[in-house]
Amino acid sequence: MTLRALILLAALLFPAQAFAQAAVGKAIVGGKTVTLFDDGTWEFADGATAAKPVTCDTVTPTVQFCSSALGWTTSPPASPEINAAYRIDARHYAQFLIEDLGSDDGLTAEFMRQVVLDNAKMATGNTPEVIDVQPVGLGALTGDTVIYRAKINGLDVVFANSVFVEPKRVMQIMTYAIASEYTAQHAGYQAEFLTNTKLAE
Repeated sequence: MTLRALILLAALLFPAQAFAQAAVGKAIVGGKTVTLFDDGTWEFADGATAAKPVTCDTVTPTVQFCSSALGWTTSPPASPEINAAYRIDARHYAQFLIEDLGSDDGLTAEFMRQVVLDNAKMATGNTPEVIDVQPVGLGALTGDTVIYRAKINGLDVVFANSVFVEPKRVMQIMTYAIASEYTAQHAGYQAEFLTNTKLAE
């Protein structure tokens, strides 16, 4: 029997509808519309794809960072005082430094801004150059972002350190870049980092 005859015989024995799936309904899966078929299978309707679930890292029991959709990956903290550290590429890094001290202990925004600069000087051996201080919000909290530049082993590094002083907690949420200027990209990373930091109610 020739190949052509085999194909014709198969077509007669197994009509096309035997291979086709009949749609029997629609449903919602993961917030997307899917088409249900009579053979128990389904597929996303209208070219929709499954939404990636948002996962959040626990930085402290009251602070989470939802990094999964942003591209930030965890990296080892440089010191035990750092609660969590991240990187997004070879030039941009971030970290959380959260302490159980606050305004009830006498800490003020002005004091913390100076602490940020003193710590930078101690860590780098150089006096940091303040580029700007900008007001910033995180949920209902208000604080300041201290933007400064310092040299580390001959490299220019620009820091954006957002500081929030609460009665019983002070948070430093910082991004930094190997760069000589505070770029729009870096500012975007800092804003993104803050937007995706979640505080327990």
